[in-house]
Amino acid sequence: WFDEKISRHEAENLLMSKGVGCFIVRASQNSYGDFSISVRHEDDVQHFKVMRDSKGSYYLWTEKFYSLNKLVDYYKTASISRQKQIFLRDNSQEEKERWGGSLELIGPEGFHTGGAAGED
Repeated sequence: WFDEKISRHEAENLLMSKGVGCFIVRASQNSYGDFSISVRHEDDVQHFKVMRDSKGSYYLWTEKFYSLNKLVDYYKTASISRQKQIFLRDNSQEEKERWGGSLELIGPEGFHTGGAAGED
């Protein structure tokens, strides 16, 4: 879900073909070293600037986190939007629902490469 090189416009184009809540964390185009989260809403894609406090914590609103991973995890169960109930969803989560089960890929050596819990 992280792509530091994708632009705001490219993120919009990619996410418009995904379900509500699908997202990309990307490098901010306006502020070097900062991040933005682009999230598919019902009719469009919304962009949220990830703020940093003086201690290095990440936040969007009032809740603060010591890592981007923790911020993303939080907004999977709390609405990222102030206007509607929008929860972050991994693209892999959307694919699982589309195909009706677990995504387990077979790697070139024949091993299962399905992610362990907590992997990004």
